Amino acid sequence: MKRWEVIQAVVLVTLIALVTCEPSTVQAQAQAWDKTGWLKKLEEAKKAEGRVMIQYDAQPNYANWGGVTLFFKKSYGVDIPPDMKGSSATMAALVKERQTTVADVAYYNAVIAAQAGVEKGVHAPYKPMGWDKLPGDCKDPEGRWFCVHEGVIAFIVHTKALERAGVPVPKCWKDLIDPKYKGLVAYDDPTVHGTAWESIFSANVAMGGSTKDIKPGIEYLKKLDPNILRYSRDTSYNPALRGEVAIWFNADGNGYKMKWEDGGPIEVVIPCEGTIATPLAMGMVKWAKRPKLAMAYLDWLLSPEAQGIWADSYWLPAIREYMTENAKKKMKPLHGDYKLVKSVPILEKQDIIDPYKKAWLEQIKRK
Repeated sequence: MKRWEVIQAVVLVTLIALVTCEPSTVQAQAQAWDKTGWLKKLEEAKKAEGRVMIQYDAQPNYANWGGVTLFFKKSYGVDIPPDMKGSSATMAALVKERQTTVADVAYYNAVIAAQAGVEKGVHAPYKPMGWDKLPGDCKDPEGRWFCVHEGVIAFIVHTKALERAGVPVPKCWKDLIDPKYKGLVAYDDPTVHGTAWESIFSANVAMGGSTKDIKPGIEYLKKLDPNILRYSRDTSYNPALRGEVAIWFNADGNGYKMKWEDGGPIEVVIPCEGTIATPLAMGMVKWAKRPKLAMAYLDWLLSPEAQGIWADSYWLPAIREYMTENAKKKMKPLHGDYKLVKSVPILEKQDIIDPYKKAWLEQIKRK
């Protein structure tokens, strides 16, 4: 089912539930999740392994990981420090470190999570509580990775920066190759960040490419390159919020957070030629030093509590029934429509991850 259909369906189901159910839907969902049993599991893990665990790729401003991990610490007494690696950097670190790694769990773009867990073999199989509620195409049958939420590649636009430049808010991918947008556009290095890779893959799909053909995307990115401010190896979240980057390709949820939580003059645009959904996923590290804590934490990430936090952070929960009314009211793009979102199966993308990165490095990245 396409994202816009999911959101419409969730709206209908929620409205029916609100009319017919007592207590509330969220309370009923929480009761269905065995929190008592989970708390016992967590307390046993803390006694055995302590109160600190490590997640690779836990960037505070991405997908509100700062809020998620702070809630977990305040509510359950386990500290998860920030980690600024992107998806590709996380996978590379685990492949290099292996038994010496300090990581217990890892977060990625789902395409790279699948590559890390299956091809690279850096994950231990684990099926957390809530596993059966996950869509079949958003989890590895053996439990080597599983989705936690989903975004959509969009233009995150700083409207005041565009006003200062005297240019309109773009509506389409093709708009951005106009010279008037020179120095106003940015996307992060796709060899480091999974969402950046999804951004250039989204451009490929919008230009008529596919998982079998990356040429349309590369040709578009060549035309776009003169207008690009930079390809940052660090996240451009804060520069985009400050207006140093006027147009940033990234997940819609980050744009909505900038607008509604950070108070920035930010709008989200779904480009007219279309875009793609980008699921994000977790894996348990094979060499985790705190496996009991890791399992309890991964269980919690699929709970109504954690999934609801992500929904209210403007990310579509992996377990769709935990979508919230607050999020549905606020996740509205300035231009475009979620009907334009195209879903591409995660595993179909895997074969082109490395070839597309290689082509980008050779033909686009500035030396």
